[in-house]
Amino acid sequence: MKIKSTEIKNLEPIKTIAVTHVGEYSGIAGAFEKLVAWADANNLWETSPKLAGIYHDNPMDTPVEKLRSDACIENLSGIQPGKGMKEYTISGGKYFVMQVDLSMSEYYEAWQKAYAAVGEQGYECDMRDHYELYITCCNPDAANATSIVDLCIPVK
Repeated sequence: MKIKSTEIKNLEPIKTIAVTHVGEYSGIAGAFEKLVAWADANNLWETSPKLAGIYHDNPMDTPVEKLRSDACIENLSGIQPGKGMKEYTISGGKYFVMQVDLSMSEYYEAWQKAYAAVGEQGYECDMRDHYELYITCCNPDAANATSIVDLCIPVK
């Protein structure tokens, strides 16, 4: 994992179409598979939408089977959600953003480093959306493949 940058940013809300996952956060891959297949079928890639993964619960306080997350695609075309999907607007406002270049196995470590950096810089998290914004996405089946991801943590 390589940390490319860290900064405080004022982020705009992002209107999305989302597929909800409940359970261990690593299981969100199935929600992304459903979302990407739907985006393919609806020719949504032409507008270059962003993908994001939102994590609603603190895994230190919430039982694994109750963890809630959403796989999201930016809704640039105004399309209505497909079956089993919903419209969701990712919260905007003041965020600590850590951009990382990482492999699939490094996400947990990256989030730990991001939360540590928030505390070290004297910020306090709030309850808005904590999310990953995928700048580039790797093929999870490719050996040594990495993605560039913004880890976005809302701060007061």
